[in-house]
Amino acid sequence: MSRVDGLLGAVRRRQRMADAAWGLTRIALPAGLWLAALTLVAIRRFDAPSQLLWLTALPVPLVLAWAALRRHPWRAVARRVDEHYGLDDQLGNALELQARPPRADDPRTADIVAIMQERAQTLAASLDPRPVVPLRVPTPRWTDGLAAAAAVGGMLVPPPDPPVVFADPDPIVIEIDRELHHEALDLALAEPLRENLRDLAATHQDTPAELAEAILDVLDALEKGEIDRATALERLEELEQLLAEAEERWEAELEEDPAMLAEAMRELAGALEQQEVTQETAKALDEGKGEQAEQALAEAGEQAQADEEARKQLDEALQEAERRLSNAAQNKDSDTDEKLDEAERRLRREEKKEAKTPEEQADKERRLKKLRDEVESLRRQQEREQKARDRLEQLRRQAKEAASKGSSPQKKQRSLEKLGRGMSQASRKSRQSQRMGQARDSLEEAKSVVRRAGQQGEGQDRRRQQMRRFSQAAKGQRDGKDSKGKDGKGKGNESTLLVEGQVGEGEPKGFMEMPGEGQGEGEGQGEGEGEGQGQGEGDGQGEGQDGQAGQGEGQGQASQGDGIGDGSVDPLGADSSMKTNMKNVRVKAKEGRGVSRAEVIRDASQEGFATEPYRKVYKDYRGFAQSAIDNEALPAAARRRIKRYYQLIQPRD
Repeated sequence: MSRVDGLLGAVRRRQRMADAAWGLTRIALPAGLWLAALTLVAIRRFDAPSQLLWLTALPVPLVLAWAALRRHPWRAVARRVDEHYGLDDQLGNALELQARPPRADDPRTADIVAIMQERAQTLAASLDPRPVVPLRVPTPRWTDGLAAAAAVGGMLVPPPDPPVVFADPDPIVIEIDRELHHEALDLALAEPLRENLRDLAATHQDTPAELAEAILDVLDALEKGEIDRATALERLEELEQLLAEAEERWEAELEEDPAMLAEAMRELAGALEQQEVTQETAKALDEGKGEQAEQALAEAGEQAQADEEARKQLDEALQEAERRLSNAAQNKDSDTDEKLDEAERRLRREEKKEAKTPEEQADKERRLKKLRDEVESLRRQQEREQKARDRLEQLRRQAKEAASKGSSPQKKQRSLEKLGRGMSQASRKSRQSQRMGQARDSLEEAKSVVRRAGQQGEGQDRRRQQMRRFSQAAKGQRDGKDSKGKDGKGKGNESTLLVEGQVGEGEPKGFMEMPGEGQGEGEGQGEGEGEGQGQGEGDGQGEGQDGQAGQGEGQGQASQGDGIGDGSVDPLGADSSMKTNMKNVRVKAKEGRGVSRAEVIRDASQEGFATEPYRKVYKDYRGFAQSAIDNEALPAAARRRIKRYYQLIQPRD
């Protein structure tokens, strides 16, 4: 190792030491003080572990590692020495010539290089490396004092108050029996709800089906005594939260009004049902099976290509479908535009009002938020209705092209395929909306059933017994035997009428009025049970409502029965929310007790007996009722009553 290399090595070592001194003073010291302040506050105030104080020493090894690994090129160190002693870069040139010697065929240049290197070695032997890189500790700054003050302040932070501990010589020990079984409940009144939930869970695999299965599990567990009513209500609340999230996602994805699409699909099914070739399509469309309807329409098109009579029927069905779709697309019965205009006027009036106090300002903000949400909701509804009209107009054009006589068979076939796809998509969207509504109504009804479960009393027992008899009769089962009587004194089969109170048997001669007293079903309130009393006059055993029948001539005192009370909240909403043409009508009442049941049966038999199966009649009436249920203007309580009624009268297998 030459003297030049030794000198430059000493200078580089001093440079690293100077870097370490600067880093420890300017970086490690203030960083350690700030870390000490933070850790002291965390330890004293927030009960952090004392091992956090080791973090204050972390900047020191980091700075030392930086100083040791920092790069200092030999050429830069040589220039620094030349600059300090004024050597005109003699050491630097000698270092470069040593790294790259001259060519051997140039002796003069080699001699000059040897002289320069010898001169550099002589200078290096007489030079001191200490003045080149002086070792000085930087003076403290005001920020260093601030960091030191923060560390001292962290030591003075008061610890939190210790928790108050009460010493109890006799602690209370609560033992939980994990195998506790609650009292089993009789949920016979929930049978119509269960049938509706089974239908909802069996048709599709989606969110409403999953919720329906979960509700059935809750009802089964409650009936078996595995859970109590409070736990059942908690689980139903969780399911309601899941349903609300699903409805929110569905609303965000919804682009067209499902109610308009559902009504149009019913009209389209009615048009296709008139011709034999498209009856299968109409049946599938009426049942909400869009994919099957699309396939059936394609099969009808293939049949029309092979049969002239089928082609005529298909053209007539498509022409009728075009007419009904046109009427549905041009339907302006919706009052969304009027509601939107009214909501915007109310919003403008509210914005112009001035609040004088902070309380009034807060009330104004709440009202404005509510009105803005209402306006935004109505605007979305207006857009969906317009997009639904556009979709129906598109379906109308496709039906027209498919029925056009001037079009080629290939073009008609393509139009028919487009009509089938559009029909399937519209049916699927409307069906999904209906299933969401069914899940919501079923969940509300399940909560009402759980609240009423466990109620005891003679009236509740009679209602459960009547529900069992009604369900058996609806399925074609009878648990009584026929017998004949005379003059209304014999007993026939036990009645299966689903009415409030105890049901009598035999032929009635009079009617009983039982005014109910109690809590009814209102908006946001469950259905209660009432008690009523009344007197009936009958010959033999009569059948009365809300009471028991007397026997024999004379007056009979009816026992207490379950009456249906009036709801404490009007379930029909405000009068201004529904457009009606009201007018006063005077009707003259007839005198007397009215016609008897025998007269009603006699008059009905003169008109002829039933020729249509009940299942078909029920489906037709259920379709018309669904139109009313899909209308958002109908209050929720009224929709639940309609669905409850059709659950009770639906045909059973």
